[in-house]
Amino acid sequence: MSYFDQNSLQQELCAEQVLAVHFPDIKEWTANYGSFFSRNYTGDLKECNPRDKKVSLSRNGIYDILPEKMFFDPNELRNKESRAFAQRVAELYEEERNIQKYFQPFDSYFFNRSLNIRLNVNRLVDDKVEMMLRLLFDYDLHAEKNPYIRLLAPMLLQVTELRSDFDRLSTMLAAIIDCRVDYKMPTQDRVLFTVHKLQLNSREYADFMLLLKPLFDFVQEWFVPMEMDCGYQVKDYQQPFVLSDDRALVLDYNTQI
Repeated sequence: MSYFDQNSLQQELCAEQVLAVHFPDIKEWTANYGSFFSRNYTGDLKECNPRDKKVSLSRNGIYDILPEKMFFDPNELRNKESRAFAQRVAELYEEERNIQKYFQPFDSYFFNRSLNIRLNVNRLVDDKVEMMLRLLFDYDLHAEKNPYIRLLAPMLLQVTELRSDFDRLSTMLAAIIDCRVDYKMPTQDRVLFTVHKLQLNSREYADFMLLLKPLFDFVQEWFVPMEMDCGYQVKDYQQPFVLSDDRALVLDYNTQI
């Protein structure tokens, strides 16, 4: 998984919503339920592998919901010697894993059914948002080619609340661009966003800068006050300032000392 793993906004969402947004073309996942006890207060989605279509969740599956006595005798381990006790515990853990594997297809079925409901709801919402953008802002979302603007444009419906709120805006940009974004205000009439994109070569850096330009032009037009100027820069502060064959230095990107 990528940056949305640690994104605070995504951490508050259910796994179905995160997958519906990031992988809308995948309708069937193999779900591995890890029970509530394997997570903190947030973070329903533990990890996912879109290549293998596998997802790990921090929620109770069918096995976790059913009474334990259906599968194991609670008095079985009483009065056993230490060696026999340890051996039997290992056998019980193996039996538990086999039972969980037995229920995994059913867990996956219910998860995918919930995911498909979420995908249909998102599709209906997207259609409604597209219509409202066309009516209220004369903006054709369907015709938009830039992938980042397509994700940010629906927030025009809340533009009065988001304009000048650079904390929320940088958080949204981080989720959209899929890397850390922060900002600073060198002067009262200028805001500068820093996109922390790591390990780009010179060609990738140039292409990425071109891809970001329409996005920040859009941000300037709609989310920054008229009296302010909006700028952006792409930086890699983690790469050491050392010449090497593996990673070339790119001026004004990874050449900080």
